[in-house]
Amino acid sequence: MRKNNEQTYLETSILTAAPEDLIVKIFDVLIIAAQHAHDKLMNERDDIEGIHKALLRAQRACTVLMSSLNMEIGGELSQNLLRVYGFWHRELVMANMRKDPERVARVLGYARDYRETWNTAVTQFKAQRRAPKDLAGGDGVTSTFAAVG
Repeated sequence: MRKNNEQTYLETSILTAAPEDLIVKIFDVLIIAAQHAHDKLMNERDDIEGIHKALLRAQRACTVLMSSLNMEIGGELSQNLLRVYGFWHRELVMANMRKDPERVARVLGYARDYRETWNTAVTQFKAQRRAPKDLAGGDGVTSTFAAVG
């Protein structure tokens, strides 16, 4: 099977990413797979296998997001994210069962928003990490950021 440019880029960027960047990369996988499934549902409804594979890939990305959460460090935030990611996963499963593009579109909207939020947080985190210790606070936040996500 021939890889497309997006897949090759994602694989390379995941293998070389810092831990705090991996959450954003997982969102990228989720969004690309869900968009691919949505496009097929809208334009190639007879490609059942292609739709199924794209939705499974998006579901796996949700599972990775859920399994990346550290409940001890993240506390209530991690619990809430677990509920959100679980909801997305269920929506994608139902979309796959019913071939429902609306469910995929709903998850896509949320996932894009969350991805943007995580990307902003990672950017701010990196800026803080580069700042002199007295400005960044030196409170150990740098070692726990990725564990929450």
